[in-house]
Amino acid sequence: ACLKIVLSTSKPDFFTVRVLEHYDILKYFDFVGGASEDEKTRGTKEAVLEYIFNEMKIENRENVIMIGDRHYDINGAREFSIDSIGVLYGFGTKEELENAGATYIANDTKAIEKILL
Repeated sequence: ACLKIVLSTSKPDFFTVRVLEHYDILKYFDFVGGASEDEKTRGTKEAVLEYIFNEMKIENRENVIMIGDRHYDINGAREFSIDSIGVLYGFGTKEELENAGATYIANDTKAIEKILL
């Protein structure tokens, strides 16, 4: 299976790409999906995920996992019945991520590695 790393954000994708280019990390992502420029077409995490699935032609979501630090990420994953990893090194709290129904909770990137492998 081919591993793809996709960035899903509710921020406008043109702005997100500029930030990723500035920090020279855009090259690590296979696709960047964000809100539309007017933030109306794709203004929610769910709309962004649907856009990503369509653009990348992802039909089988069995091996898709959302990694995020806020309840928006976990809710988006649940909306599409995909697993999620709530990370504690971002803006959300453990309680927020657990209440949202995160499949896993990770303290750091090493914990993510253990979950994925």
